[in-house]
Amino acid sequence: MTFFRTLLLILAAALVALPARADEVAPDLEGSDLRQKAQLELRRLFVTLDKQEQRRLVGTYVVFDASASDPFAQVACDDDGDHVIVVSDAMLRLVAHVARALSYDEANNARRIDEYAAFLARSQVPGRRLLPPPPGFFAGDKPSRTYDVRFDEALAFVLAHELARLRSGDLVCPKPTATKESGDDDWSANEQRKASEIAKSVYPTNTKERDVEAMERVFNAGHEELGALGFLRFFIQLEIERAAAGGRFQPTYLVHHPGSAPRGLAVKSAAESRRAHE
Repeated sequence: MTFFRTLLLILAAALVALPARADEVAPDLEGSDLRQKAQLELRRLFVTLDKQEQRRLVGTYVVFDASASDPFAQVACDDDGDHVIVVSDAMLRLVAHVARALSYDEANNARRIDEYAAFLARSQVPGRRLLPPPPGFFAGDKPSRTYDVRFDEALAFVLAHELARLRSGDLVCPKPTATKESGDDDWSANEQRKASEIAKSVYPTNTKERDVEAMERVFNAGHEELGALGFLRFFIQLEIERAAAGGRFQPTYLVHHPGSAPRGLAVKSAAESRRAHE
């Protein structure tokens, strides 16, 4: 009896020590962790700028809009005149879901990204919290192991595109400063309103050029293009679903950054050019 009890204890300990499969435990992080990842990623991208550009854009930081329903990312100026990249909590969640779908697709030769886009086009109610993939969506034979890498790649691309907007002067803020102000952690309703107005004049011009530059930043920060392509593949499919069925779900990101298919071609071209010159 003692032998079997000991054996059971050993087996139980071994099971506890085994790493959880991505299929079993959703890799979607808590909101604060997703925000921290975005802040860290912007710092990585910022150092890929040359010194003169870093001085011109000094103090640039990422600020978070609390919207849980509308995925978007854009450039803006805060009330102190600093350059900011605004990312909604819904966008961080969407990047996480898409990265997980991409990781699953790579392991199982599936198309969960397309299916998730179709699911949102069908089921997402505007103004309601962004729906995660439904239960059982990632049940498969092979565990997905590339989630963290694909998440970082996709998030880097989202931020790098906006950083390219600032570097290229699509938006110039009046008082960039390296000093962090007490209100920088809060995104006020007034700042949000001004940002929405600014977006009308900033987007969607020069999208291809900004995406090509974004990929240069992404590569220089140590990432590959697969996460960016997966992210754009989601929006390609969402645009297809909207055109076919007229779905109500239209993220602000898609309003500001339309034409996901040519954007994907620009990313592929940038990756091919990079490798040709390595």
